[in-house]
Amino acid sequence: MRAGRVLVVLALALGVSTGCAGRLAEPGQPAGSGVEGRTMVDGGCPVIQEGLPCPDKPLASRLTVTRPDSVEAAATATSGEDGSFRIPLSPGRYVVRATNLTGAILPAAAPVDVEVPDGRDVSVTVAFDSGIR
Repeated sequence: MRAGRVLVVLALALGVSTGCAGRLAEPGQPAGSGVEGRTMVDGGCPVIQEGLPCPDKPLASRLTVTRPDSVEAAATATSGEDGSFRIPLSPGRYVVRATNLTGAILPAAAPVDVEVPDGRDVSVTVAFDSGIR
């Protein structure tokens, strides 16, 4: 059982979590470079009325990152219950695609184009449409 505790401590030290971990940085890949952000769904209010807020809500989702000219996944991750995620990536252009975890058509998100700079994260919000009007 001691080995299990060591693995948990090692995973926590490396920043791995069950909720929002993408793939760990590969050898030669900058650890401080990637995409981070939140996956959010609109409030789903059929009629927005003044004084009655209808805020966006976090949505756990599956994220797939590809190069713009490819369908092969460069990385995958699952955002946490709070919608947060971080995916280590080499600098370059990518497309982030998100799907809800239920497998239903809605809520749905449009792909997000990102450019990851050298040595730092780019921040994005992946917006899901609830389909409620």
